[in-house]
Amino acid sequence: MTGYFALVVFGILAFVIGAALLLINRLIAPKVPDPMEGYTYECGVPLYDKTSHLSLEQKYYLLGLLLVLFDLEAAFVLPWGAIFREVAQINAGLIFTEMFIFLFILILGYIYAWKKGALRWQ
Repeated sequence: MTGYFALVVFGILAFVIGAALLLINRLIAPKVPDPMEGYTYECGVPLYDKTSHLSLEQKYYLLGLLLVLFDLEAAFVLPWGAIFREVAQINAGLIFTEMFIFLFILILGYIYAWKKGALRWQ
């Protein structure tokens, strides 16, 4: 029970400190908003038309999808390959099935991005 008591005390203390910091910020923060507060900028470069409604092409979203897709693949496949020998002694068929299902989903994502033209650069 002492371990749980310490956890409860830690949670209450974290909540009290967080609430106190928010209250102090509310009390001493300036009340007048900065005129440049709503001004949009990207990477520190101000926009000339001062609007944040920009239309981006679909290929940038698909490129982001590919980045997430293959980062996830690297984060899962490399450790899987490193510990395969130790884990394969337990149930190799299940482990292979799991990896082939994962790679199949990964290949479906790659085919989707290929069909949408994310890999075509002009």
